[in-house]
Formats: sequence, structure tokens, C-alpha cells
Amino acid sequence: MSDFEVIVIGGGPAGCYAALTAAVKGLRVALFEEHRAIGWPRHDPGWLMESQFAKSLISAVGIPWCKVKEFRVCQAESGDLIEKSPLGGYLVRRDLLEREIAALAVRAGAHLYLKTKVTGLVRREGKVEGVETRSDIIPVAKGEVFICADGIRSSLNGFAVKEGLCKSGESETGVSYLLANADISAGIAEHFLSADPLLNHRFFWGHGKGVTFFYVPSPTALQELRAREDNVVSRRIKDAYPVEISGVSRAFSGKRGMYFKNMVQDNVMFIGDASGGSGNVHGMIQGQFAGTVAASAMKEKDISEKRLSEYQDLVLDTLGKAPFVAGAAREGFGSFGNWFREFESATEGIEATEPTRLA
Repeated sequence: MSDFEVIVIGGGPAGCYAALTAAVKGLRVALFEEHRAIGWPRHDPGWLMESQFAKSLISAVGIPWCKVKEFRVCQAESGDLIEKSPLGGYLVRRDLLEREIAALAVRAGAHLYLKTKVTGLVRREGKVEGVETRSDIIPVAKGEVFICADGIRSSLNGFAVKEGLCKSGESETGVSYLLANADISAGIAEHFLSADPLLNHRFFWGHGKGVTFFYVPSPTALQELRAREDNVVSRRIKDAYPVEISGVSRAFSGKRGMYFKNMVQDNVMFIGDASGGSGNVHGMIQGQFAGTVAASAMKEKDISEKRLSEYQDLVLDTLGKAPFVAGAAREGFGSFGNWFREFESATEGIEATEPTRLA
């Protein structure tokens, strides 16, 4: 049995940043990740929305990045421009970003356990006192505060469902390709809309000249799109080939990108997709909030649900004003530009300070 002050479940961007924050503040931290590597499987193109947090983060960590000079929304068949915004944010390799943040957390004193799936929470007298895992190395770990960041499956069959934060949600699967030789420009993000389901919500993320991440429901869908000539999306990928293929699964409960009514239960804080939210920057800011509240609560020796709920208040007062709704930004905010400006305003003053403390 190992003893920690904070146990973080899940090594995605939210979990890694929560572990980094708590460790930088001097807490004994354990970070459990079920996969063999931090940052894998890769679920998205590594888009960081425009914000002080994103700008300060990429300036502090040593990974390649690309400024999104323009974010465009276009009609898929004709290519006609619907809207554009200079507030496109940044593109990074998300797997490299997560590994860098995890490495910083370890440098700050966190204990990292790969290939260690947490299977359950251990309770006594209404409080969680530990976790059970499938690992022979650390089958049980004790803690004081728990930060649940078990990701996209949380609302399907993970801890968000098990702990009653939501009912089991819907799921969808797809394939994410890193394409080379696509007809796209570096630093340009394009979102295509159409009445055709295969064309609707197709994105291009220009990481480099001809290099883009591209999501489709299946390998067959990619081949079908490449064979068509009646739309701009197909023409962009006609001569492109994948240099990386990653399976993607998504699960959500309720309206995508909106937070659950409760994000704190007993002495457990739920962050990232486990809280009903989404988005890389959104998740990392939640991790910063959760790690900060955990540290202050431990210092004051008050880890009650009421005290830890200060984390939820922070989320709703900032991120809750502009949650991650990439597929429904026009519906919710009128335009992507409005959404970008609202998010930038809602998160003003929030910076990624933890990496600089380890410089």
C-alpha cells in the first residue's frame, strides 16, 4: 500500500496538468495512466484555443508548434467562405505536449505509473481513501484527494457514470489520419459545413506544408472521399496519403462540451471529459484549478466536498462561459469568431505558470 496526498486518474492533458500543478505546490502525487505511453492513443489534432494560457504554455515547453494564422469556415461543395477569424490559436503535436507536461510533473516530484488502469475507488465512512488497479506493482494506492481525469470513456462506462455524475452516454468511433501531400497550407485551419453527413464538420489542420490531421468515421469513408470530385474536401486529399493512423472513440452524456451539474463528489474532483467538458486548453485549465484547490485544501486540512467545490466554482465562472463546442460554435455563439472572443475573455489572466517554476 502506497500513500499519496493526491491521486490523479488518467494521463491526458487534464490529468497531466493536474499532477504537475499539485506536484509543483509540494504535494505527494501519483499519476496513473492505463496505456503504455503518455499521449497515446492520439485523439485529436492538438488544437490549443487562443488564450493567455495557451500562449504562455507553448512558450514554456520545448515542443514544436505552429500559429494558426486564420481559422476558416467554408461550404464543402463550393468552397465558398462562410466566415474567418484570426483567433485560430495554436497547433501542437498533442502526444508530445502531454509527454512534456508529464515529464515536468515527474521532475516536480510526481510518481508516474504507466499501464496501470484504475478499476475502482475504495471508500470508507463516506470518503474515498484509495484506488484499486490492475497492476501487480501497485494494486492499491491510498490518497487524500482524488482527481478523476479518465477521459472520453468516462461518460460511457468510466468513473463519471460509476459515480453517478451522468447516465451512460452515446459513443461513436472513427479514424484520425495524419496526411501528407494534402492540398492545404501551414497555419490555416479549415472547417467545412454541408448537408452531406460525410462532408459536414470535416476539418483540416495545417501543421506544415501539405501536412494535416483529418478525422473520418471509417477507413472506407476516407477512400470514398478521395474518389469523389464534387467537393473541395475531396480535392484537397485526392493525392494525400496517411503517415499515421489512430483509432478514435468518443463518448459523451448530454450536450457535448457542457459540464455536468456536479463536478465534485466526496473528496473527488472530476476534470476534462470526466466532468462533461472537452478541449485541450479547457482540460488543462481545469487541471490547474483542481491541483490548486487540492493544495490549498490540504494545507488547511479541509478536504470536504464543500471546500473542494471551490474548483467547480472556478470552472463555471471562467470556462463555463465559453465551453468547448467546436461542432456547435455557430449554433451556440453565432459564429466561431464570437466563440473565440468569448473564450479569450473568459480565461483572461489565466496563465500556465507551473512549467516556468521548473525552468
